[in-house]
Amino acid sequence: MAQDNALYAVARIRCHENGLIGRERMARMIAGTAEEAMQVLTGAGYGGAAAAEGTADVEALIAAELARTDALVREVSPDPALTELFLMQADVHNLKALYKLRLLGGGDAGPALMQGGAFEPAALARMVRESDYEGLPAPLAEALRGLDEAFSHETADPVRVSTALDGAYFRMGYASKSTFAVEYFKARADFENALVLLRLTNMGAAEERLAQALLPAGNIPETEFLKAAGLPAEQWGKELMQGPAGEVLRKAVEDAQQSGPQAVERARDNYLIRLAERGRFDQDTVAPIVGYLLAREQEARCIRLILTAKRNGLPESIITERMRVLYGE
Repeated sequence: MAQDNALYAVARIRCHENGLIGRERMARMIAGTAEEAMQVLTGAGYGGAAAAEGTADVEALIAAELARTDALVREVSPDPALTELFLMQADVHNLKALYKLRLLGGGDAGPALMQGGAFEPAALARMVRESDYEGLPAPLAEALRGLDEAFSHETADPVRVSTALDGAYFRMGYASKSTFAVEYFKARADFENALVLLRLTNMGAAEERLAQALLPAGNIPETEFLKAAGLPAEQWGKELMQGPAGEVLRKAVEDAQQSGPQAVERARDNYLIRLAERGRFDQDTVAPIVGYLLAREQEARCIRLILTAKRNGLPESIITERMRVLYGE
């Protein structure tokens, strides 16, 4: 049950922050074998009951830990509307998977669905199956109805499903009463749109395709991305690197010329976690709760990176180069 006492909620979160894997354990995971990295996780109790059962499936551990985090956030949050906005990322993922499955005439999408959103996956599956979106937030419901209408007389396009639902979700972020949420979603949109531009430019896609794929503009207007369509990154105008994250984005795009789009992905993840850290020590706001949620998600990215690299025989230097910064460090 959500709490109405921010001090109590923050105190609970402080206790759980001590359970974050942290840089020291991450370093031990990087230095060891895949089996030793798993031992570090299970020894730290990562994944709760899944760790106690001795599972060797890192995805099962990650899913269990994120589920514990989501449950804690729901329990203590004094501002459910704000915390559910961030939790709803899982719902958007699930709606995209379910709707695309419906287009393909598929059946059970269970293995592809995420736990921990604001809605049970089974409830979302029913909504999509029956085209009954009444229980969803208005922007998501409107996006799905728009897809139903469009695909009733046009060829179904799975890419359009992702664009429509992601766009609706980001507009929800922009409309939040939380200054942090608005700043977070706008910065994230800038990075995501730069990634779209990079990838479509590399594919030689037309400007029309870019216009269809962009998220609703964050700090950088859509027109600036469209001006850069088809141009190599070194010719992108300085107007494309504006807003609070402008300098970070400029450097990331520059690095991407050597290492690929993952440089922008890494810069995005690092910028957003640093943004979340700013409210870490607030005593009377929901910021530390959202920060802890994002911290666990960043931690999961790092764990997945390490174990995937280990099992593919990649050297420590590659892992270190691709690691994200951790919350509070």
